[in-house]
Amino acid sequence: MSHPKAPRIRVCTVLPQDDHLLMVRHRKGDKSYWMLPGGGLDFGESFEQCAIREIKEETGLDIAIERMLYLSEAICPRGSRHVVNIYLLGRIEGGVIAVPEEDVIDAVAFIPVAGLNEVTLYPAIASELQAAHAAGYTGAILNLGSMWTD
Repeated sequence: MSHPKAPRIRVCTVLPQDDHLLMVRHRKGDKSYWMLPGGGLDFGESFEQCAIREIKEETGLDIAIERMLYLSEAICPRGSRHVVNIYLLGRIEGGVIAVPEEDVIDAVAFIPVAGLNEVTLYPAIASELQAAHAAGYTGAILNLGSMWTD
């Protein structure tokens, strides 16, 4: 099997609303899990441009970006995938929530921050998101390190 020669860069956005975060539910086969909305960075596209485009595609919402929050990577021990995750903080500016017409995402919802430990979340950053929410999303940009989850 051939593998890409470069890591995939995924830009995702933390979109708080009161004590909830906007999440998208992915389904692959019989697996179901929640993720922050986002996707692959295109060549020549800024992190902010990617986030705005991906949020519109995945949720139907219009957003603005406030700042970068985290970096992490996920490297499969079998060598099949390497993903660099860029996490941005955003705010919702408009639009209407809509589930995209694609096979992977089957739900868009606001999940309570306090309940993030109760859902399957990839990458597994529930405690980091809860701490950032409690601190008002202030502080330094953090490198969360390797976050591979099978």
